[in-house]
Amino acid sequence: MGSHKSNSSTKSRNLRTLKYFIFIIFSIFLFGLGYYVLNYISIMETPFLGNTFHIIFGCILMAISLIFLGFIINKLFLRKKRKKNHHNHVFLKDHKNSQDPD
Repeated sequence: MGSHKSNSSTKSRNLRTLKYFIFIIFSIFLFGLGYYVLNYISIMETPFLGNTFHIIFGCILMAISLIFLGFIINKLFLRKKRKKNHHNHVFLKDHKNSQDPD
């Protein structure tokens, strides 16, 4: 029965990793779309909604995709520091049973 639990854990880890890689691919696609809008559509003679809109929109798409990609890579590959659950136990001296004159 122990192998069933580890198999289930491995499956959920693989699904989580697959989900992150899909988000990475989506982020790369979003960056490419922003790059296309910025470098090709914004330099046209008369684009729909004007050149300034496409320049700003392309930069915003690229920035959002890079921030999103950074968060995903941070969560996927960089390890979090674990909090130590180490409790320092303090034992008080029992003065009734103690033979030491403190």
